[in-house]
Amino acid sequence: MAARGKDAVLVALLVIGVIAVAILALAYLDWLLAAVIVLIAVIVIVVVAAAIIGGLAAIPYYFTKRGKDQTPGSYKLEEVDDMRPKEQK
Repeated sequence: MAARGKDAVLVALLVIGVIAVAILALAYLDWLLAAVIVLIAVIVIVVVAAAIIGGLAAIPYYFTKRGKDQTPGSYKLEEVDDMRPKEQK
């Protein structure tokens, strides 16, 4: 029986806490709205900065993976082999 009483008190305290937070949010709605907008703006800025830094970090990786000894070439269409498997007759 004592466990039920503790559970009921815990649930009552949680409900009172939620109501208190809701009343506090309504009292400071302007500040709360401003804080949410600033938080969203900061998240967007961090995501964009991470994407830019990731893109810039990929450039040196591309050059190291490509190798220094490769030279770009120009080929005519007739010089390029067909990579599709040859049909068996």
